[in-house]
Amino acid sequence: MSDPATKPLTRRELRERERMSVPVLDIPGSAVTDAPTAADPAGAGPLTPDLDLLVAARLAEPEFESVTIADSDRLIAAPAAADAPVSDVDRLQTASSAVTTSTEIPFPTRAQRRAEQPASRPRRASARERLAPAVHPAAATTPAPRPRTTATAPANRVRKFATTGVTMVAMAFVALMAVATSLPAEALLSSADVQAAAYNAKLSAQGEPAQSLSMTGGADTISVERDGYESKTIAEVAAASGIRMEATFTNNPNGTVQWPFSVGVHIGDEFGFRDCAGCSSNHGGQDFNPGLGAPIQSIADGVVRYAQDGEGSLGVHMIIDHMIDGELVSSVYAHMIHGSMLFKTGDVITVGQVIGQVGDTGMSTGPHLHFEIRVGGKDGTKVNPLVWLYANTN
Repeated sequence: MSDPATKPLTRRELRERERMSVPVLDIPGSAVTDAPTAADPAGAGPLTPDLDLLVAARLAEPEFESVTIADSDRLIAAPAAADAPVSDVDRLQTASSAVTTSTEIPFPTRAQRRAEQPASRPRRASARERLAPAVHPAAATTPAPRPRTTATAPANRVRKFATTGVTMVAMAFVALMAVATSLPAEALLSSADVQAAAYNAKLSAQGEPAQSLSMTGGADTISVERDGYESKTIAEVAAASGIRMEATFTNNPNGTVQWPFSVGVHIGDEFGFRDCAGCSSNHGGQDFNPGLGAPIQSIADGVVRYAQDGEGSLGVHMIIDHMIDGELVSSVYAHMIHGSMLFKTGDVITVGQVIGQVGDTGMSTGPHLHFEIRVGGKDGTKVNPLVWLYANTN
């Protein structure tokens, strides 16, 4: 083991040694002065204690006492609210609240205004008023927030109605323009108005003088005459086309089955047996004598089955197939003028359409139309054409 005397001392031990090097006072009752030692057994005088032992003893037994602090001693009482200093923020808030309170003007609410006005009849409390809690008396003195100006709501409502009205007027104008540009000028007039306008125009046209153009440079005058027109009856048209009319039958121009001529004409030799020089004894058709060149028309809608411009027994003739009352019927038109047929095989023909002119071709004793009706088609059974026409024309 190392010697304690040669061991280096710590800083604390050095401070204790310096402190102990101070002369020791002779304190009565002290353990240092009164305790007898081996050098001075009788305790006659003070002895200098060993510094090392003294330092070790003091280090072993500390001089301070432990102090216990209660929880209540740890709390530091806050200063009273009245004694607390006022901060700058509190001063500013107090000043602003004072200014606001002094400048704010209380406005009554809508309910208060209604209550102040004299009512003509007792007003029934609304659901909101019935459910609203009672106002505390202290709260009544608090100024209410400033309500919105009452004139703002009517102004907004008027502005909204004005905008909607302008939009509706614009849409209606566009719709009227579309209708006006798409409809004809006379679409909104009745038939009587149109007829009256046409009659007045006709009268004014008849009463107006002929137009004239005067030349300022000379005496020449250019007259412009109006184009005239005239209406003719069917009889006049037939007479102009060379048809000799007779009151043998009346043709309906709107019928689905018509006569081979637009007006009544002379009826010649009929169907069946006949006795004439140069004629067939068994006549298979009906002869019509309207005159040379008279226009011949189709008796019904149909399709040209056969067309021949020749000099056989029937001469220039045409056969047309018709469907009448669900039955196939063929009509034959013979002895027409060369080159007068207006249709060929396969052409579609409508009722009343002119197909050729009356001639004198083939085995004929004079200009006439030899007309036949064959039930069942081109090679069908020949029937009396006059009887069939009287029974089927309409």
